[in-house]
Amino acid sequence: MSQVDDLKAVFATIETADVVNARARIGGTVTSLGVDEGTVVKEGQSIAVIGDPKLGLRMKALAARVQSMTAQRKLAKTALERARKLKQSGTIAQKRLDEAETALDVIERNLMALKAERAVVSQQRDEGIVKAPTAGRVTKVHVTGGTVILPGEPVATIAAKGYILRLNLPERHARFIKA
Repeated sequence: MSQVDDLKAVFATIETADVVNARARIGGTVTSLGVDEGTVVKEGQSIAVIGDPKLGLRMKALAARVQSMTAQRKLAKTALERARKLKQSGTIAQKRLDEAETALDVIERNLMALKAERAVVSQQRDEGIVKAPTAGRVTKVHVTGGTVILPGEPVATIAAKGYILRLNLPERHARFIKA
């Protein structure tokens, strides 16, 4: 007496337990795409780069404004030093010295605000890099190079964690299936 395997052909699909979308954080044009269906990615790996030419223009404009404000600060410092010397000699009133100090303070605050705004635009430009939110395998890429994309749109779908084998078989065979 020997045991005979009863083999049956069944349909099955391999699915993942978790599916995660890598989404665009800024709007713009997909300038490069680093993955394709089936690519294995690590968490934090760059999937795509989204470029917005307006961000580059804003950075240039802010750089010019920072240079202008730096020149104004230099001029205000010179005016303040002159006002201090004239105040010591008794040539001008305290009010003029206070005005020069306030003008320098205002210019320095404006310069700090411009630098902070430049940092915000730089951060926005850095957010154009779409990173894999988790490790896994890319199951679908929703864009191609040169595609215009809006913030929040999915760039790629990533299958994360373990995989499940879903069998599609008649119910009468189910009681005989063993792992």
